[in-house]
Amino acid sequence: MHPAVHERLERLTADQRGAATAPPGPVLCVAPAGSGKTTTLVARIAWLVDGGADPATIAAITFNKRAAEELAERADVALEPLGIDAGAVRVRTFHALGREILRDAGRPVEPLVDRAEVIVDLWPRTTLAERGRLDTAFSRLKLDVAVTAEQVAADPDAGPVARAFVEYEATLDARSAIDFDDLVRGSLDALEADAALLARWRERCSHLLVDEVQDVDRSQLRLALLLAAPDNRVFLVGDDDQSIYGWRLADVRRVLAIGSALPGLRRVDLQVNHRCPAPVVDRAVRLIAHNQERFDKVIRPRPDAPGALILAPDAAD
Repeated sequence: MHPAVHERLERLTADQRGAATAPPGPVLCVAPAGSGKTTTLVARIAWLVDGGADPATIAAITFNKRAAEELAERADVALEPLGIDAGAVRVRTFHALGREILRDAGRPVEPLVDRAEVIVDLWPRTTLAERGRLDTAFSRLKLDVAVTAEQVAADPDAGPVARAFVEYEATLDARSAIDFDDLVRGSLDALEADAALLARWRERCSHLLVDEVQDVDRSQLRLALLLAAPDNRVFLVGDDDQSIYGWRLADVRRVLAIGSALPGLRRVDLQVNHRCPAPVVDRAVRLIAHNQERFDKVIRPRPDAPGALILAPDAAD
């Protein structure tokens, strides 16, 4: 093992080291708040490369651009002692990865429109709340239900929201444009329609790491699992207790049931909270235990974490 990788692993806690060095295959890393998931992801990337994995076959998908930038920067630092050039490991958001796949497939990725602006153009008299509901409904039809405008238009019982979706899609077609949802939905369609494209991207994602998996929507999870198959060297990181994006089509039950889609899934847990002192961790654990749909898990504070819990009255409460 390269001394720099050995030193990095030695700095980890036992739970982090066990996750970072879990044998390649389907792995679910349950990472509660403050448990060092990014540190673990970076260590795993370094461990994979040191073990012989070609950096060009490692891909990490994050939930947002800021997380992708942080992970990419830290991965570059970790791989520099191994003589690996910056950017050798593909670190992308789902949308950026979808855009890259579409470009490789020869499909247009521009112009990319802001859906909110198109909705205002089409229905200027709607309220902000009404536009928000249309936005969510259009995403649900594209990403959750996975229907096309043509299929919706053929339904004689289509309601007003469904008809609005058909009008919205017709507007995008007239502008030769796509929206952000199309980056994921379109890349799925392209991969499923082109065996050579799928084989190429499976090679580029031979070792796939997915961060914040509790926040993915149905199509994002489908994309990850499609790319990981059939070898399923996929490392999923997330925390069912931190699923807060239901309004963006996330559903914690997808994480809780992920084993059905990945036979032989191995679960590894990060158990140490490095962020908060014991009184805060103890009370937080007691509170979150009331969640009815969650994994059983152990969350404990770092033994030397400083600080105390202060309970202060709030006159407005």
